[in-house]
Amino acid sequence: MASQKPKIAFLGLGAMGFGMATNLVKLSHPVTGFDVWAPTLQRFSAAGGTPSTTPRECVRDAPYVVFMVATAAQIMSALFEGEDAAVKELKQGASLMLCSTGPPEYVPLIQKKLKELGRGDVLVVDAPVSGGTIRAANGTLSIFAAGEEKALKAADPILKDMAGNNLWIIPGGHGAGTNVKMVHQVLAGIHIVMTSEAMGFVAKLGLPSKSAFEALKASEGSSWMFENRTPHMLVEDKTVYSALNIIVKDVGIVTAGGRSAHFPLFLSSAAEQVLASSVSAGLGLVDDANLVGLYLPQDPTAVLKLASSAESLSIEKLKLVEKAMAGVHLAAAAEAMCLGAKVGLDSKTMFAIISTAAGASKMFVEKAPMWLSGEWTSGKTIDDVVAELTEAIEEANKLKYPLNLAGTALQLFQLASLKGFGKDPDVAIARIWDGPKGPLFPRKSS
Repeated sequence: MASQKPKIAFLGLGAMGFGMATNLVKLSHPVTGFDVWAPTLQRFSAAGGTPSTTPRECVRDAPYVVFMVATAAQIMSALFEGEDAAVKELKQGASLMLCSTGPPEYVPLIQKKLKELGRGDVLVVDAPVSGGTIRAANGTLSIFAAGEEKALKAADPILKDMAGNNLWIIPGGHGAGTNVKMVHQVLAGIHIVMTSEAMGFVAKLGLPSKSAFEALKASEGSSWMFENRTPHMLVEDKTVYSALNIIVKDVGIVTAGGRSAHFPLFLSSAAEQVLASSVSAGLGLVDDANLVGLYLPQDPTAVLKLASSAESLSIEKLKLVEKAMAGVHLAAAAEAMCLGAKVGLDSKTMFAIISTAAGASKMFVEKAPMWLSGEWTSGKTIDDVVAELTEAIEEANKLKYPLNLAGTALQLFQLASLKGFGKDPDVAIARIWDGPKGPLFPRKSS
């Protein structure tokens, strides 16, 4: 018996897109998929989907269209360019969900182009996603949806099939959802790089890496990305769960957004340089957990080798890694929340989204509520964090090991101390982004 659910066209069957599309198939939607990689189309067919070889063929007769390609440029190409462009076959009143990560201005540009072509009937939703391949496949991605009320209402059933209870409706129209994803990726990008920086430090210190991971994920230095990426370093597995080029692209969008907003993004920029070095080293197409090899060029598999080490875990050495992670993650939390405030996002909503998404860290979950409430109750001071980061960096220097992000974080905390905040609680790190109108997150009078 034919499915009674509406047809969905799904363009972009990469690591995330394949899971999203096959999840919709499992929910009994007839799904037609397009991808430029023929073997992926074969896998999609085996999973119950209907493959198509052009965007135009893919969207034919589909009331719902989902784009999950790698870049905004690829959306523009598939939608508008050539005889096989999807726009030539879009159904009247089709619901178009743009789930790829791109710059905030790209969704309004697509809406404008559709209207210029006489296709103002198409309902466009700005709907970037976060959550990784597992959540993509089980329909629990975080989706940040923005657009006109009519478009959001039309897309709602499909968005909920892809997100479950993790669908966020973001006010502000087209571009607002992408702004949320941009701020989220400040943290995701920094945390991915810091995961490799930290585990490389573990290896350089000679610590048993599996035991160190178990201890660090329970510490104040942990993050969602650390817990998600590190297990891939500890086993022999060449599967590409998330290609390094993806986070390279996303962090590039973040830093471009910072430049556009005339807003300094210190850690994001440092992370971007590490990632650029990884691409130059030929790591762009491998899983981003392999970034740790950039930190250990003489022995890129040191973390894997030390996973089976029977050596006892030195708590003193482990604390150095934890301090580096916690300092970076606190500064990253401030950088992200301040950028969100700068681009006009609601800070409470941002906290609610990030605290349960892939950009979360223990520092973010603990410290961000202090910025929101103005109640700065942290037990550590700015100068305490300076001392902790200095201790970690000086030990790394003895080992000739690069702590790129920890070094940048130290400069930020030293700058805060230089500005007179040294004896203030550590969350005063947000004060370095104070502007002429005053602090983005003012402290209540004590």
